[in-house]
Amino acid sequence: MVRMTRVVPPYLAVLLALATVPILASRPPAGESINKSLFLTVLDASGRPLTDLALGDILIREDNADREVIEVKPASQPLAVVMLVDTAQGKRVTDAYGMAETYVRDIRVSVGGFGKELLLRSPDASVALMEFGQAAIPVVPFTQNPVEFEKGVNKLIPKADVGSVLMEAITDANKDLAERPSTRRAIVSLNLEPSDEQSREDQKTVIQSFKESAAQLWSVSVQRGGLKNSKRDMVINDFAKASGGRRDFIVGISAAESILKNYADALAAQYEVVYRRPESKKPPTVVQVGLAREGKHEIHASGFPPK
Repeated sequence: MVRMTRVVPPYLAVLLALATVPILASRPPAGESINKSLFLTVLDASGRPLTDLALGDILIREDNADREVIEVKPASQPLAVVMLVDTAQGKRVTDAYGMAETYVRDIRVSVGGFGKELLLRSPDASVALMEFGQAAIPVVPFTQNPVEFEKGVNKLIPKADVGSVLMEAITDANKDLAERPSTRRAIVSLNLEPSDEQSREDQKTVIQSFKESAAQLWSVSVQRGGLKNSKRDMVINDFAKASGGRRDFIVGISAAESILKNYADALAAQYEVVYRRPESKKPPTVVQVGLAREGKHEIHASGFPPK
């Protein structure tokens, strides 16, 4: 057996390492300050979003300095989401999933279900659709109309004997999100594994795109057999963790619908946390979020400080 060593880029390693440091409540130093906001979801032990967060529940730290949280409230800003779908078809798909028509049907059902759930839970949200088989191709521009989104979903078809370009799609999605007026943003991806990843974007380029957009990455991978591109797998894990999203694996593609609906519910239930940051010419590099409650919880908040 060959043991693989995971190499994490320095600029991402700091973010991932600090994410495990416990946050203790303390009073930040007095002085001139500016207010900043970030968006988060807290899931309970059953995976359901908490809906009773209040001031005193959330702790914030930037670059190891505690910040004063001044408000915790349900997010009211419009949510913008780009849904990424793997349409690359090749021998990997035929071997793992059988007939192309079968998995295309399941992809359409799960992606369409995500759009309906998101716009039902958050009617002022906007969702866009992009596929990434061979190239990152926009299918539906940002829309609040579930019918328009569904029309695009029904156009998704497999592309024979091509590789996927997930990293390219993530970069393009972040660029689109960075131009949205609201800073409440997310990327949701549906990936088929094992993958022939063909993107040319390096990790530094992708991580910079997350810094610009402040988007969270929520990714579900349908995996049959061993990973063909372990590097891509580790990158997705790192980006999901650093951006405050989530990574899930499923074996049967029919299970993607319930996972994606859970993502939609979690994003729709986000809170806005407003805190004070001392004025400084040097912007912080890392933000950490803690929960002042007992019990098992998952906090989903970006590790990239708001600008």
